[in-house]
Amino acid sequence: MNALQRSLKDSVGIRWAILFLIAFVQAANYYFYDAISPLKRLLEENFNITSADYGMFVAAYSIPNTFLLMAVLGGIILDKLGIRRTGFLFVGMMALGGLLTAYGASEYFSSGGFAYGFFNSFLSNYSPELKMMVLGRFFFGLGAETSIVVVSKIIVKWFKGKELALAFGMKIGLARAGSALALFYSAEIAEASSHWTIAIWFAAIMLLVAFLAFLVYAIFDVRIDRQLKGETDLLKKDEQFSFRDLGKLLTNKSFIFITLLCVTFYSAVFPFQAYSPDFLLNKFGMGLSQSGKIASILYWVTMFATPLFGLVVDKFGRSATLMIFGSILLTLIHLTFALTYFNPIVPLVLLGIAIALVPAAMWPAVAKIVPEKRIGSAYGAMFSVQNLGLFLFPIFAGLILDATNKNADIFLGPDQTSMIKNTKVFEGQYLDDNNQVIQNKALLASLTLYALPDDTMPSRSQEVIEKQASATGEIIWTEYYQTRSNRSGIFRDTLGTDSTEKINIAYFNIDPESQIISIYTAGEKSKEIISTSQFEIPVDQDFIKLEIEVDEKNKSLLKASEKVNISLTDTSSKQLILAEKHKVFFNDAGQLSLKVGKGEIEYANIQYLDWDKNIVIKVRTPLDYTYTILMFAVLGLFGLFFAILLKREDKKAGYGLELPSNKKAKNSE
Repeated sequence: MNALQRSLKDSVGIRWAILFLIAFVQAANYYFYDAISPLKRLLEENFNITSADYGMFVAAYSIPNTFLLMAVLGGIILDKLGIRRTGFLFVGMMALGGLLTAYGASEYFSSGGFAYGFFNSFLSNYSPELKMMVLGRFFFGLGAETSIVVVSKIIVKWFKGKELALAFGMKIGLARAGSALALFYSAEIAEASSHWTIAIWFAAIMLLVAFLAFLVYAIFDVRIDRQLKGETDLLKKDEQFSFRDLGKLLTNKSFIFITLLCVTFYSAVFPFQAYSPDFLLNKFGMGLSQSGKIASILYWVTMFATPLFGLVVDKFGRSATLMIFGSILLTLIHLTFALTYFNPIVPLVLLGIAIALVPAAMWPAVAKIVPEKRIGSAYGAMFSVQNLGLFLFPIFAGLILDATNKNADIFLGPDQTSMIKNTKVFEGQYLDDNNQVIQNKALLASLTLYALPDDTMPSRSQEVIEKQASATGEIIWTEYYQTRSNRSGIFRDTLGTDSTEKINIAYFNIDPESQIISIYTAGEKSKEIISTSQFEIPVDQDFIKLEIEVDEKNKSLLKASEKVNISLTDTSSKQLILAEKHKVFFNDAGQLSLKVGKGEIEYANIQYLDWDKNIVIKVRTPLDYTYTILMFAVLGLFGLFFAILLKREDKKAGYGLELPSNKKAKNSE
């Protein structure tokens, strides 16, 4: 081994720098995967989707890796074509999928942008936005799983015979940091931005940066291949992969057991994570941002615990035992979530430990069970089977949620709406799926007003009202309420008094002759820039378009503040109609360009809403997640069963899973 070679693979600094660089690729992958889960309710309210639809969106990630066997083919492609070409193709595909998903949720697409008409021409029960996002999720999954296989093989390439388990632990821990950041900040980005889909665009941009990071790694990969040529198992011609090797994997009992553990364990983890912010929001009455931040706890724990357990495996071994213990812990935590109202923070910390234990022990164990020349194919096969679970169980979770929450949505028809029009007070009854009242319970409810077309005759049947709202209704108001049910399960609140999330200003009584729009710089020292009544009543759009000439001095102030405060005031009654924040944007003509009604809403006066329309009201009460979480607990039990079988088989086959990661049993392959 020459000095130049030692300066790369055998250089501790370079080896770990490579790890951090390549771990960022997987962290960006995980960030995008989890960035949408805190936005589940926003997806439901903006695109009229159900929990089952959301489950289908989550599951679309796994379609190419399950039904097209892309994780297996990706592993074979990796063994055939090598790290650089495979990574360029699949990390690039991952970034493309992220961009398509963000585009599907964007205002431009929803307003009839490119391909909207095509996606609106088929499967009319689903919104065009959902269909485009599913397509993006499909391409994201097509690239993401194989990119994880690529990252795993890179780790083996640089760390085998050294700190392999610790390296896998660090890689997984850093990847989990991506998930933690997604849950922690995604809803907050959505709430703080001019449009909630900015959170999805941010996640898509992370994937583009990850693609650039992989290109940087490729430079080092060229150098290390030149140094290792003819000297490592990875490049020896007589040990190149053949399709017969895949059959050898399927006859290895230990590989079968660890693959079945992989699918059951991750099916109890990733689908749960996709629903976890919504679970916390519904069961514990948390807000959107708070539920995401609390859900992120388990990822923060895994970020630090996974490398620690990887170090334990390196030094002391006990991989099979740790997999058993982690499966037990996973099952107990899901049972706690399903059957108790125990404060979720402690179970989430313990769940993070379980999620750290099993992967830190499992992935390095594969390198003991499988020869190095089959590593790419082995990981690909595992990811493919894993994706079968990741495809099925998000859908099952959504179907179970819909089936066990038939009373979650309360639709108020013409009779109730006419009373609410005058009093602005609405009332609902909090019922479980057996029509039993839920007494004295704090809850987060949402209320959405739909305007039906003028030629639609609102029915008194709740089922028909629901279909009318979903099929032809246009959302004109969405608001969240922190409220509480009484002994009879009754809860009530007043419209316009809590957190208004969305309005359609086209349905407000707007009169430029008696109303004025004022624009101020944002910040503590707010300054009025301009007040004007020169605006038009919106026609076929849900905002007021303003394009205003601003002098250079005020233009500099606006650019410095980055945001503006906008108020719409009735000058005759002195009442505030709307207050919102907007990002500063200047058009090509140098004018300040704003869409009033599309910013970050701080106040909206429901007194000015035009009630002379066919208005239907939907009140959503919390979803009951009991049976959904019990499904994840059952999966944990199956994982425990396969972990026990793996340990028993290891004693017979002698792979040395209980030994430190840099040692194999004497009779292993």
